[in-house]
Amino acid sequence: MQWISYVVGGLALAVSAAFGGFAPIENPEPVLKAGQVDAGKPWNVTILRARLVKDLEPAARLQDKNNHWLAVVADIEITDVESHSDIRDILLVPKAEGLVLGERTSTTKEYRAYEVIVTSDGTRVESLHPGLKETVAFLWEQKGDVVPTEVEIQIMGMTWRKDSLTGVMGWHDLAPRATLTVPVEDKRNG
Repeated sequence: MQWISYVVGGLALAVSAAFGGFAPIENPEPVLKAGQVDAGKPWNVTILRARLVKDLEPAARLQDKNNHWLAVVADIEITDVESHSDIRDILLVPKAEGLVLGERTSTTKEYRAYEVIVTSDGTRVESLHPGLKETVAFLWEQKGDVVPTEVEIQIMGMTWRKDSLTGVMGWHDLAPRATLTVPVEDKRNG
């Protein structure tokens, strides 16, 4: 009699596996709209707009004068208790075409923003501080013949955990926590 329960259990597992019962479940990141706050640790992010812009000197200099900047403007507020200098990791544009090669993130291998500047005064962002919301522009140099009408943006997050090598607590595991697609305004001529 006990062998019947083993057979039934085995059949149930086989049927489950045949229909994807053992396939990993993906947890897609939430889809947001421009202007919505993505609240989390170690930062809150509100994507305001995306634009193509030409000359931002002296704040940021294009490698090729025929190119333009893909600028994603966002409000950023650090929710951690300490300041953060990893600001270029907050946003990625993984599907943007024609990006001029730059530095990749260590975990996702996507291209980080070439530069992040404060929109109010054009200064370069070296770090942001807890509780102070700042409007900044994330900049990627894009080839001049690529003129997108929209861009997919990933808002990245990290996990506060003990480092497996050193045992020290810190922010690790950079991964997408929200995605949104916004229209791109062409402001290259003004």
